[in-house]
Amino acid sequence: MQKRLFTYLLGITVLATIGCSDNDKTAGGGPSGTEAGNAITAQIMVAGKPAANARVKLTESESLDAADSKFHEADKNGVITLENIPNGEYTLEAKLEDKAFQKEILVEGKNIDLGEGTLEATVSVSGDIGKKVDGTVKVRGMDHSAKVSGGKFSMDSLPAGPLSLVFIPDEKNEESSSTYLKVVAGESSTASTFAEESRALLLDDFQDSNYQNRFMPAHFYDGGWWYFNFADSNVTPKYITKDKIHNFTLEKEEDGNIVAHVAATFGDAFKDSTGNTQWPWATIGIELGKSDKALCNDISSVDTVAFRVKGEGAIVFAAIDETQKSNQEIAQYEFTLSSDWQKILVPLADILDTNYSYTCVNQLVWKFKSNNEENTVEIWLDDIELIGGKRLSIWKR
Repeated sequence: MQKRLFTYLLGITVLATIGCSDNDKTAGGGPSGTEAGNAITAQIMVAGKPAANARVKLTESESLDAADSKFHEADKNGVITLENIPNGEYTLEAKLEDKAFQKEILVEGKNIDLGEGTLEATVSVSGDIGKKVDGTVKVRGMDHSAKVSGGKFSMDSLPAGPLSLVFIPDEKNEESSSTYLKVVAGESSTASTFAEESRALLLDDFQDSNYQNRFMPAHFYDGGWWYFNFADSNVTPKYITKDKIHNFTLEKEEDGNIVAHVAATFGDAFKDSTGNTQWPWATIGIELGKSDKALCNDISSVDTVAFRVKGEGAIVFAAIDETQKSNQEIAQYEFTLSSDWQKILVPLADILDTNYSYTCVNQLVWKFKSNNEENTVEIWLDDIELIGGKRLSIWKR
């Protein structure tokens, strides 16, 4: 799932870790199953004092039926203990009057002491599904929902932090869709770019016109950035932005669809002053999560990476593990671009270097490889999907 950052915990000792389970649960409210026996303890604080009688709910993180799980009440010292919790991933939500917080917890065969969790001002979210339909928006793992009328909705009293919103249409022939954002305590936010995820996790389709993937909240600078990089000395780029950071344009097609577009012309290799050969190169890349290279994303549950492309030249798609000291490209897949849109399906298991695994992948990249007389590669890129992936196993940090 989206990398979750929690700024509301003060002096917290967390024995729980954010992680993944064998099951990608999408239904069910509170804890259930036969592996009960674990206990979760926390002290809820507000303005530096115990939040007596705060209400706490524990829900499976992927649940869309959090209303089915019950609230528990903290004691006069703000302490809450939840017992007989089966192994799994949960979202703990605490609230008192107009303040709240959320915390994701992995229960894994032992008792967990969360220490202190601090309540902050709640958040309101409004948004647009992207089409004029009716239905309901629910928050995964929390007891919040809102009616959608004509594609629009609003909800309040949400805890600050990351939110996964799921739209469930009233019409049975309409697809469910979802979006992701991170909300700041006491502020209002807008949600958009709902995308269908019945078959795959849509990493990005560029419809939000920003340079972070869908699982990273725009403008919070946590990571998940797209970039275009190239050799300044012997590569001439085209269709790039002026900020020299992202360096590929986002173009709107006639039907309103937005795609990435960039080109590069390769010059000659040359020897620099040290005698090293400087080869021309250019790459489109996407951070999967935070920019911290020490953090990993486990994409071993992903069967295929799919994307739509057209253009001229050849591309080498690669998965990057930046924790490797030497060869960081642990998997590669080469294909030739066509002037017509085509969908490329990259079978990850078939292209993995046998010395590595997909348990740590920081980036996905599209490396340019010229194969024409003009030495130019031009690419349009859209609809990058992770097929077969489980949200919780990928976005575990």
